[in-house]
Amino acid sequence: MVKKSRTLLQRAKEIFSLIENEENSFPKSRLKNAGFNPDTAEKWLELIIFIQRQPRIRLIKTTRNTVVEKLEGRFSQMSLKYFLDETQPLERRLRSLGAYADSIIVQQRQDRLLKSD
Repeated sequence: MVKKSRTLLQRAKEIFSLIENEENSFPKSRLKNAGFNPDTAEKWLELIIFIQRQPRIRLIKTTRNTVVEKLEGRFSQMSLKYFLDETQPLERRLRSLGAYADSIIVQQRQDRLLKSD
């Protein structure tokens, strides 16, 4: 019997499905239930953490092209990063979250204005 390898997307979905079904923190070894050995699980988790720290994007697919649209500017990224920093005081983190939300709204309004022209 030939073992069919999983696509990257299938692997990512399996990891997030396992994470979603857990109530609390869990040992990395539990990823073996999704078919990952310890080294592969570690690499995938590092990749996920790296991606989660990157700017959000949206893919716009046309019949001939795929365009990558960046959804956050530098200020938005900085504000979100500061909010997620658990070493910062809660009040500062909340202000940073407000700044993040405001920057996203401003950016979305600008995008709508450009698209309506």
